[in-house]
Amino acid sequence: MNAKSLENIQVLGSNLSNVMHAFGNFELLASRIMLDEGLGTESRQGTVQFDKEQWYPVTRWLAALERVGREYGEFVLGQAGLAVPKNAVFPPFVTNIDSALKSVDVAYHMNHALGGTPMFSPDTGKMLEGIGHYGYARVADQKQITLECDTPYPCVFDSHLLQAMAQRFESTTTVVHDAARPCRKRGGSSCTYIVRWA
Repeated sequence: MNAKSLENIQVLGSNLSNVMHAFGNFELLASRIMLDEGLGTESRQGTVQFDKEQWYPVTRWLAALERVGREYGEFVLGQAGLAVPKNAVFPPFVTNIDSALKSVDVAYHMNHALGGTPMFSPDTGKMLEGIGHYGYARVADQKQITLECDTPYPCVFDSHLLQAMAQRFESTTTVVHDAARPCRKRGGSSCTYIVRWA
């Protein structure tokens, strides 16, 4: 997925809080990256301000995440992924680990827009294409789910997002990258994660 194909796609402002959470008390560092990438406006205190209900260019948001990973490491980027369930809009049917992980793709599309139109409408059930998907496949008779993700988001961001969603319902959940499958960090078009719990 290249930047050209994402030009008309936006991300909901509430998602920008994920980076702020990842930096904790060091919000000035996060603010500088966000402001440098043209996300939000600067307050008198030098911190970034943004409207949680406004749409922002996803290419700028992805550039900010790429900088977080490059300048501060994958740990901080993973913390941003862990914060997603706190800040994103999720559908109301999420009640267990299966519905939580099935809902990620719907929520992902609800939190992105194409030309200002949300990419998933709960009213019509219509989903717009253009930003990839979070797959879902339950392994029969096992406490295991496999998810193939072909989003433009960093691998470590996605794995931590899935971990946070799963652990809301199964505290023993682990998420590992399927090493036998492609990885976006190695030039693949998708990553596959194995979710297991006790």
